[in-house]
Amino acid sequence: MSSSASDADHLPKLPDDVVVDHILKRLPVRSLLRFRCVCRSWRSTIDGPRFVALHLNHSALHAGNWHLAYLDWDDLDHRLCSLLSGESLARASMSQIEIPFAGPRDCFVFPGSCNGLICIMEVAANEPDESIYVWNLFTRKHKAVPRFGPAKKFLSMEKTMEGLGFGFDARSNDHKIVRILQDVNRKGLETRVQIYTLSTDSWRSLECEVPALCNPIPAVFLNGNLHWFVSKHTEGYGSILLFDVASEVFDEMVPSEEFLHVLSVSSEAVLSVLNDLLAVCTIRGEAVGHPKPLSVCSIWVMREYGVPESWTELYSFEYSGRVSGVDGFTRDGELLMLTADKGQVSWNPITGQFAILSLP
Repeated sequence: MSSSASDADHLPKLPDDVVVDHILKRLPVRSLLRFRCVCRSWRSTIDGPRFVALHLNHSALHAGNWHLAYLDWDDLDHRLCSLLSGESLARASMSQIEIPFAGPRDCFVFPGSCNGLICIMEVAANEPDESIYVWNLFTRKHKAVPRFGPAKKFLSMEKTMEGLGFGFDARSNDHKIVRILQDVNRKGLETRVQIYTLSTDSWRSLECEVPALCNPIPAVFLNGNLHWFVSKHTEGYGSILLFDVASEVFDEMVPSEEFLHVLSVSSEAVLSVLNDLLAVCTIRGEAVGHPKPLSVCSIWVMREYGVPESWTELYSFEYSGRVSGVDGFTRDGELLMLTADKGQVSWNPITGQFAILSLP
């Protein structure tokens, strides 16, 4: 035996719990992928659910580990996902990752993201139904979700709605996809709810009644619940539909009278998360007395989750042009909007400044 090998045998070794709890959990994903090859025990540890949860909880504490994923689904010639750092959008560094499962000239939408996993839906022009994938951008691994059945077999062409949500069940340590299919026909509103569980790789149906969704915007996940806007007896925004991912039960949160009035005069309202609070961005166009398009945007947050009276207007600003959509907030509170004249624009609530984003 060589002297170097003999010396190595006598070197003190750190306990496994110290290595895992104080060293490995602090490393970036790319380093962990390399260290999986050190030995079988490290590979088993890094792939284990306990370490995955440990690393996730530690990473979530640091703003530098948060990223914004962006897809330009109008650009059919490029199948790239842009990953922006959690800094200011105007100064953010960006990397691009090729979508591994993309077909030629497919479109993509994000039903949601949770715990570093992204749920992405592929809409192909020559396919009767959408394909759904769960994708880890950092490990580059993805999983194709089996199809439950074409939505078009259930939905008519008169008035249809499909809502998707992606969330985490902390009780069973599992991820789930929720799909709501709604059809308005001579029988009234027909609804089907389907749930996909990642651990079992299977779909199942949930028998329940669900109010009419206001729009096909994907759900927002917060505090173990998925959230959609639903309408009641009239058109427009009536209340917020909740789905408890763990207990698989629907509920509703009715807004306060003040906030309900704001929603009633808004052309669009988008649910989001701002500083770990449930947030809504409302958009109202002002045409009377204005020679040019003007959009008035307001940002409301629910200060105390589940308490309707805690809805508070946080910011309000005007944009000289038409705001056609809202994509959400960064960890620093910047708002990412889609405008008709300048494309992707960010608004900084501290400076009140707009910035045109050079996104692909």
